[in-house]
Amino acid sequence: MPRTPAPEPRTARAWGLMRDLALTQRFFVPIAAAVLLLETALTHTIIQRVAYTEIDWRAYMQEVEGVARGERNYAKLQGDTGPLVYPAGFVWIYGLLRAVTSGGADLRTAQYVFLAVYIATLAAAMAIYRAARVPPLWLAPLALSKRLHSIYVLRLFNDPIAMLFAYLAVLALLSPRSVRWSGLLLSLGISVKMNVQLLLPGAAYVWWRTGGLPMAAAQLAAVALSQTIVAAPFLLTYPAQYLARAFDYGRQFDFTWTVNWRFVGEDLFLSPLWARSLLAAHAALLAVLALVVWPRLSNSTALAVVRKGLRRSATHANVAADEAVLVVFTANLVGVLCARSLHYQFYSWYAHMLPYLLYRTGQPLVVQLALWLTVEIAWNVYPSTGASSMAMLVAHAAILAGVMRSAMRQRPAMHTKAQ
Repeated sequence: MPRTPAPEPRTARAWGLMRDLALTQRFFVPIAAAVLLLETALTHTIIQRVAYTEIDWRAYMQEVEGVARGERNYAKLQGDTGPLVYPAGFVWIYGLLRAVTSGGADLRTAQYVFLAVYIATLAAAMAIYRAARVPPLWLAPLALSKRLHSIYVLRLFNDPIAMLFAYLAVLALLSPRSVRWSGLLLSLGISVKMNVQLLLPGAAYVWWRTGGLPMAAAQLAAVALSQTIVAAPFLLTYPAQYLARAFDYGRQFDFTWTVNWRFVGEDLFLSPLWARSLLAAHAALLAVLALVVWPRLSNSTALAVVRKGLRRSATHANVAADEAVLVVFTANLVGVLCARSLHYQFYSWYAHMLPYLLYRTGQPLVVQLALWLTVEIAWNVYPSTGASSMAMLVAHAAILAGVMRSAMRQRPAMHTKAQ
């Protein structure tokens, strides 16, 4: 008689279950649902018990009030904090918020709207993580940011609304059936705040990989057309004033509020040479990603990607979800790394991307967690210091370098048909 295998010890079974919970996608959906429920309850408690802090909400209401009165000249729209500097989508969304909050006076209703935005953004990020095969362990940092809760429900900034559209656009990129909507969704985010443009180079690369020149051209046309439609009342009346204010690429930032460049000093921070240097660094890093790093993700080369995009007809390539997510998220990370200035609300530009990027570095788990903690602490130092801004820069650079190094380990198929 063959011997019956001994039952697995309880300790081994417990460790196996914990491993499945944290490091496999076997229980991803129930864990994600539990995190969403807990986050809803926690954020509700924050709204009820933590005092709201006025920063820009009143100014937002003043800016859109001018539009409600019939003003279409962007040069004449302003609030307590200065002129209106956001595109037209911001005007329509915050005009709606003004209508449902009694002219902006009903702050509690506004906070619950932003609670819904926060949970929707978290759910979209989780859906992206599931598609990209990220272990549930990395859902925890998505929900543990003190600064992020403050940005969403205690400050009511427009950045979270812009980023909700951005994450929905990334989700659309992951499916051949929905990719045609990604340009529109990305454009809606840009119409609320133009930082969403940081994702455009990555999205354009994915469009090219998916459907070649026709797909990329169609999606970029959708971006331009939707921007025109959203801003039509302003473009048809005072177009120069609208474009100068809503898309002011030469805007000067106040050194008082910078979180990322405190250590360089005010004189260098305000110098045109510094601004041009950061722009050059941004362009150079994007070029390295597009020409060297991103093609490796499909086991290809830049030349092969270009050639196939130029000859591709109506048939679409199957771009892996992990590739599409990594391309768009790294494009955004480069923009954050080289940003002229980061203010506290700007953490929402990439906080939900950070755990994924850390996971894709392939570094030991303790290093990944240490980098996440460094970034989170730096964002919670107020006011920022030379040390906190330097720590943030080093962490961002280490994450980008880790992701690039991990991607470069894939050898391009030099002697096989490139994908």
